[in-house]
Amino acid sequence: MAEILVEENFVRIDGDDMNALLRVLHGVGLEAEPTAPRDNDTGVRWELAAHWLGAAFPSAETVAALNGAFGEIHAYFVTEGKIPPSRVILYGPESEALHVFEPEPA
Repeated sequence: MAEILVEENFVRIDGDDMNALLRVLHGVGLEAEPTAPRDNDTGVRWELAAHWLGAAFPSAETVAALNGAFGEIHAYFVTEGKIPPSRVILYGPESEALHVFEPEPA
């Protein structure tokens, strides 16, 4: 069962990208699946939205692992020559923002 859902973004993320994102999350021990987009993002700066499915707030270890994973995701987009997300927002079960991951300035 998925622990985290990653919103599809048909403007920014193609099938190969989504597979890469899911592999990165799986690499830190999280079961992840894509989910339908909830926002129509067409701006130059875009945000990647992820949804935590657990009832409890993710542990400090999980948040640390997610920080590393989201850094890898940012690097993936840069390597692919695509505009990376300006930040990743982790939402909770009630659509509240649990954590915002912002890449280190270059």
